[in-house]
Amino acid sequence: MKISLLVQGAPYSTDACIHALRFAQATLGQNHQIQTVFFYKDAVSIVNPTFKVPKDELNIQDEWKQFALKHRVELNVCVGASHRRGVHQDFDGIQDVDPFVVIGLGVFVEQMSLSDRIVVFL
Repeated sequence: MKISLLVQGAPYSTDACIHALRFAQATLGQNHQIQTVFFYKDAVSIVNPTFKVPKDELNIQDEWKQFALKHRVELNVCVGASHRRGVHQDFDGIQDVDPFVVIGLGVFVEQMSLSDRIVVFL
């Protein structure tokens, strides 16, 4: 089964990002596929380049990066939501933060159409 994840909650003021990550790990453990992960609304702050976490706390940004690289899963971030939240300063020259890729909502809709299920994390 191909599953897409839509993550909407902010990385540290909600549990959305950590729950989505644990769900993705469990999904792959059950021999399903992750079609895509899409960070939307406040979840886009996961790519904030000034993201700093105390050493004694879980760094969810690094956890997602390691997961994506290990399992070759696409991590997509909504360009519009990023702009509205000031995550990217340069609207004309947005740089992808590996393995995060900045895409439009339309691209995510196309990816969802290839999925058997969509799971939302608020």
